[in-house]
Amino acid sequence: MTRWLTLSSASKLLGIHPATLRQWADAGKVPSYRTPGGHRRFRAEDLRAFLMQASRSASMQEASAEETLFTTALVETRRDLKQSPPSEQAWYSKFDEKGMTNQRMLGRSLFEKAIRYLTLPQQRESLIDEGRELGHAYAYSSLKYQISLLDTVRAFQFFRHKLLRSLTSSDSGVRLTEEEDLQLRADFDAFFDEVLFGLIDTYERQLLGETEAIQSSSPTIEG
Repeated sequence: MTRWLTLSSASKLLGIHPATLRQWADAGKVPSYRTPGGHRRFRAEDLRAFLMQASRSASMQEASAEETLFTTALVETRRDLKQSPPSEQAWYSKFDEKGMTNQRMLGRSLFEKAIRYLTLPQQRESLIDEGRELGHAYAYSSLKYQISLLDTVRAFQFFRHKLLRSLTSSDSGVRLTEEEDLQLRADFDAFFDEVLFGLIDTYERQLLGETEAIQSSSPTIEG
């Protein structure tokens, strides 16, 4: 059974002013019908469809904003790498094409999870675990190409600072109060520290494993 709503009821459902809904209806954005007396009526089904479409559009806009921030950080990182001393580029040059593709995927995943951590407090416990797993993945990626822990941490911190600068830059379009800026930086560090701990933990376990293997294979010196 079709449920018809008045202009007043429909605007309350959408959370907008009646005048705004009237303009949208006139522009064809929201379907509406007129009674013989000239009054507007809106179908509940049409309003639900409009809300779903608006929600999807908002999600796409958010995803587009995240993509822009990530791309900006990536471009700046590459630019600064080219301008940095050769010693700081050592880790970068050790990756082949496949390795660089994997690094970009890890960077994108790291950025997406960081954004979720900053914007979805209720999910932070699970995101911390996912952050540590990303740290493990970064470590394994570097170990595969025999990149040292020091170079890996330097590279991670380099990228981390670029992402933070992109998020807090005035060019990002986000305007924060001083208190909000401090909180964002604290939350950002809390997440990225856990990723870093996961990375170091993986290297440490690898080192301990190699040490144990060396010790077990070393000949016993008898007195």
